[in-house]
Amino acid sequence: MKGSLNYNDFVCLVQKQMQERLGDTMEVKLHQVMKNNSICLDALSISEKGSKIAPTVYLNDFYEAHREGESIPDLVTRLAAIYETCRPRIQFDPSFYADYERVKDRLVFRLISREKNRELLEQVPYRPFLDLAAVVYYSFESENMGLGCITVYESHRKKWDISEEELFETARENTMRLQPEELLSMDMILQKVRESRPEIHVPPAREDAVPGEQPMYVLTNKNNYYGAAVLLYDSVLQNVAEKLKGDFWVLPSSVHECIVVPAGFTGKREELQKMVREVNRTEVAPEDFLSDEVYFYQSEIHRLSR
Repeated sequence: MKGSLNYNDFVCLVQKQMQERLGDTMEVKLHQVMKNNSICLDALSISEKGSKIAPTVYLNDFYEAHREGESIPDLVTRLAAIYETCRPRIQFDPSFYADYERVKDRLVFRLISREKNRELLEQVPYRPFLDLAAVVYYSFESENMGLGCITVYESHRKKWDISEEELFETARENTMRLQPEELLSMDMILQKVRESRPEIHVPPAREDAVPGEQPMYVLTNKNNYYGAAVLLYDSVLQNVAEKLKGDFWVLPSSVHECIVVPAGFTGKREELQKMVREVNRTEVAPEDFLSDEVYFYQSEIHRLSR
């Protein structure tokens, strides 16, 4: 838009005005954060001087708002309101993370793309799975910050003085305990939307549905947060096969969930793969991308393959 700043000038000015707004007792630093799939985002970390925790606010989307006409002062007001919402109410001591006994009960794993996370996988313990990788993170939840995670690096594992086998076995047990799987039909998904967002009109399930119409299910965990990891749970895929009475396709729609389609209700692999790739490029945020592949589960031999 005419009159908008270029990106570099934008982030520098926002950092300067946020610092002026919050005052000398606060530190507002500009830095880059590497997200999943090697997505690099610019962010402001904001903290009280001397504090060991600094909430992070990402700036990339705010630049788009600026290009569409929103002024810098208005954007800074919005950023300050976001900080106030997520500002830590109690002091947080990150030194706990050096003590394995204090973190081990909340170590869990997630699935990410191997291809798009090559740099990260050089620094973290991981287990290959199909074209994906299982990596471990510390899961936390706070009232004002919601769900969050701290990735476990090889340096952490060495400081904890544990083997990779112990790390992944602990994470496997915790993930199934803390994040139990859910298999939801599309009707159940719509019902959840109706219950959680009553102001949104969601039509009821069609009574005139055509017999044999392709059924679809969402496989995730109870939080729908890195829910694709349920593919690694003990017996989950076999339980799904029993419910669906046979083999099925798995479409990795994002790091948070997969779509399950019974084998008898769909066409060729190429058609499904084309659909997955189109959705990945039009509907899925770059940092939530999991895979362009489709997987097939053969119930008789208990095998998921590409």
